[in-house]
Amino acid sequence: MKRTASIVIAILFAIPLFAQERALVSKEQRTIAEAKPPSTTSILDPSQKPPGSASESLDDALIGETFYDLQSNSGMQNRIYAHADGTVGAVYMMGFDYPPFPDRGTGYNYFDGSGWGVYPTVAFEDERTGWPSYAPWGENGEIVVAHYSGGSTEGLVISSRVEKGAGDWTAIDFYGPDASHSYIWPRSATGGVDNSDLHILALTLPVSNGGSIYEGMDGALLYSRSPNGGQTWDYEHVLLDGINSDFYMGFSSDSYEIQAKGDLVAIVAGDEWTGLVLMKSTDKGETWEKTVIWEHPYPLLDQNGSATTEIFYNADGSHCLAFDASGKVHVAFGISRSYVDTGQYYWFPEVDGIGYWNEDMPAFSNDLNALSPYGDPGSELIEDYNLIGWSQDINGNGELDLLDDWGQYYCGLSSMPQLVIDDWNRVYLVYSSVTEMYDNGEQNYRHIWARASADGGESWGNFVDLTEDLI
Repeated sequence: MKRTASIVIAILFAIPLFAQERALVSKEQRTIAEAKPPSTTSILDPSQKPPGSASESLDDALIGETFYDLQSNSGMQNRIYAHADGTVGAVYMMGFDYPPFPDRGTGYNYFDGSGWGVYPTVAFEDERTGWPSYAPWGENGEIVVAHYSGGSTEGLVISSRVEKGAGDWTAIDFYGPDASHSYIWPRSATGGVDNSDLHILALTLPVSNGGSIYEGMDGALLYSRSPNGGQTWDYEHVLLDGINSDFYMGFSSDSYEIQAKGDLVAIVAGDEWTGLVLMKSTDKGETWEKTVIWEHPYPLLDQNGSATTEIFYNADGSHCLAFDASGKVHVAFGISRSYVDTGQYYWFPEVDGIGYWNEDMPAFSNDLNALSPYGDPGSELIEDYNLIGWSQDINGNGELDLLDDWGQYYCGLSSMPQLVIDDWNRVYLVYSSVTEMYDNGEQNYRHIWARASADGGESWGNFVDLTEDLI
């Protein structure tokens, strides 16, 4: 999967901008908890926010515009792909009719090797959609899977065309397992010969979003595979044994992803209330093997009940996975801290860290401090081994000097990681991090940070601020 731009390689390996010395917020700040709403609801409602003007950006990076800015509830789908011939396809959620964005749909742009196209102004779907997932398809095509929202149709829409960057899109509807269980928040990837196999992972609509229980789960993750872009299905609406109601009460919006490479398929799912699990197939989704990456200290925690727990460190639900050249799975995830008190959920916004795991590493236990990034008793995190990201000490005074407010998004100071691995097993990490010395007097900004490993994740280089010079 060749998705790495040469400029990123140059930045990460040739320009060491920040050393690895780590600064922390005070222990008092790290122990401040805030209430958190049910995790199956959207974290932001753009219709409740005033419209703003677009900020200045680098011309060669701007591929489109939108007033609709809720691009995910937690982790991100596959939204961009660099094809082997140097072209790039990218999608995002686009809407301008503010509010409530009846025009929302997939914004698409294409880099033909020399430049991006004009900004899209109209989605290519016929009805209101959201949460698009983009992948290569066939010998030279592309495919997008999104969910319908607020229109006359429920479920998913699969849009494809045989020549990327040109021609009309062909749409196929894909419904849930039955009339009372619709699909929402899909993930998709392609694999097999010429990327002909389409793999889809989608959530049944949770109760809090107007859905109903499916096979004992409030939000069940179902897997499907098509050999021809959704015209027919080899596997349809499969609830995999390792992620069914025997192990989980249900999953939350956008707390999962799927990737494919040849005959390999992998799913990572979980958040602060479920733990973190890998499901991997080596035969294109026919059989699956389960690996618990982080064992939750309170299994089968009922998010809708009146549970009470102790405070524990956790994966925050924003994570990613990638295959290396040998087929090994690598995972990165944001770290937070949480607890439940008689059914009210709490989290700790100033906990900071990006965790890392691959299939050669031991799993994390259910110790309350197993994912502590601060060396608490029981912590299983080691800097530059399985703790690979954190907020940077820009002014070099050994402390994190942050204002009292920043974009929190129900995750830690550092979160929203993405991993890319090239054909030489060089691993690239990109993540969002609250950054000191960059603020408007009231809030600190988040910047996009990057770090790379030249040896398949065994050691890690310096940190690079990719948005250092943007206004």
